[in-house]
Amino acid sequence: MENSPLHIETNIRLLSLLLEDLRSGKLQIPPFQREFVWTREKIKQLFESINQSYPIGSIILWKPAQNMGWKNRSNIGSFQIPSVEGKGVYILDGYQRVSSIFGCLTNPAKTSLPCDNDDWQSLFNLYYDLEDESFVYLRTGAYPFPYQVPVHILMSTSDFRQYSRKNIENSGIPADVVDIYLDRADAISSRLLSYQVACIEITNANIEEAVDIFARINSRGTDISFDWMVNALSYDENDKFKFADLIDELKEELREYNFDGISRNTLFRCYQSAFGKLYIDQTDIENLARRPDFASVASELGQYIVKAVKFLHDDLKVIEHRLLPYPTQLIFIMEFFRRLSTPTEQQLNDLRKWFWLTTYSNYFTINSLANQRKAYEHFVQYLEGSELEMLYSDNHAIRDQTLGFPKVVRMDAVRNKALILFCLNRLYGNKIPTDDKYQISKILSKNPYTPANAIIYSSNHPDKDIKVILSTILINEDERTIEQNNTLNLLFISEKAIDCIRRYDENSFLKQREEDIMNAESSFVQQLGMSYTRDKK
Repeated sequence: MENSPLHIETNIRLLSLLLEDLRSGKLQIPPFQREFVWTREKIKQLFESINQSYPIGSIILWKPAQNMGWKNRSNIGSFQIPSVEGKGVYILDGYQRVSSIFGCLTNPAKTSLPCDNDDWQSLFNLYYDLEDESFVYLRTGAYPFPYQVPVHILMSTSDFRQYSRKNIENSGIPADVVDIYLDRADAISSRLLSYQVACIEITNANIEEAVDIFARINSRGTDISFDWMVNALSYDENDKFKFADLIDELKEELREYNFDGISRNTLFRCYQSAFGKLYIDQTDIENLARRPDFASVASELGQYIVKAVKFLHDDLKVIEHRLLPYPTQLIFIMEFFRRLSTPTEQQLNDLRKWFWLTTYSNYFTINSLANQRKAYEHFVQYLEGSELEMLYSDNHAIRDQTLGFPKVVRMDAVRNKALILFCLNRLYGNKIPTDDKYQISKILSKNPYTPANAIIYSSNHPDKDIKVILSTILINEDERTIEQNNTLNLLFISEKAIDCIRRYDENSFLKQREEDIMNAESSFVQQLGMSYTRDKK
């Protein structure tokens, strides 16, 4: 008998029927799915989209070509659904969304499914406020107002009638207001019961085919979690190794350096590139997952990523992940610390210079992927002891001068990040930052956030208060302390600029401070061997 052909189709399912299939065990959770990680805020945003009848993205369902022999996961939204061992239709993509909906719309008092009540109270005990027409979570220990209804009550007409008679109609609220509340409850109940979800159903595919289809479907949509794909392709019930768990643990370690928000795929590429060449695209994931040494090598790599991030944070003052000019830089720096357990000061200086050159030259923007891979090979050769410059250049592919001076201070381009990092490095010097994130304040409130009008500092820096800085400016030079003068110098506020403020000449102050910043940055860039561009981009 021939195997049935692979089949893909998109069906529209009522949300209520999708939830019923979960309660009955018709839909299953594959064991390689990540744990539930959504926050209350993300759950609220999801329900707000449903309430507005906005699409929430497709759910990808997979019916395997054969019995997978797995012991399926059964936890979803704090409940334990019936587990059908080794067979069923699996939720391949959409677990976080479906868990959120199932947890909030299942009444723990009316279901026979086992429930972790503490977890449910923490994440899924969501209310709809009929007064404000918004989704809310109650404070711990607080009682709901009569017009605040648990969302799972809205899924049953009879449940809501009982709730309404007990809590709304007999609450002393004026009858005309009660009518408004009941109309609103009917409206949202109708939206929940009639809400439709697009389900892409993959039938008779093996795991490799299913993962490949999932990647292709999402290639122009949401950020595909490559570690999820490796988890799916490498899952072995007898092996305790789960790659996605490594990423979760690593992100928690990176919280100390404000890098826990970095993309999972950026971290994945660090692991992937450690196996021989630079990967910055979706390439060779199946072969990686099948490598017999993948688990052992991957288990060792996290420590080197942490070392790389610590170096970025402490040494280069990249005090949060959004300030990293290029995600690819993390791959190179991770490899530096993986191969050099005790780097010399000269090697560390080479690495610092490499970072600033690749940042100011827009190295990973102007070079093709092929040249970037050559650069990685060249970088590794340097780490192995070859007498090479750390930075690879092919036919002068490195831009030998900076882009123009930014017009505004913001994180929308590498050149802007270069200026922010330059200012933070000047402010910190050799000190290790212990702060949360960087901030920007205006010196002159009526002017825009130009480099000349912006003070860049870390959120806990002692001199962050702009009023303190301004009051320091107005103190006469001979009355300012050495520390105050040093602070003004670090913030590019010279005596010439201060004199302009005293004469109420704001335009001259901004011109002078811009000139002071450019001169300092130009001197730094020239030490790297680059030319400085003063034109504004």
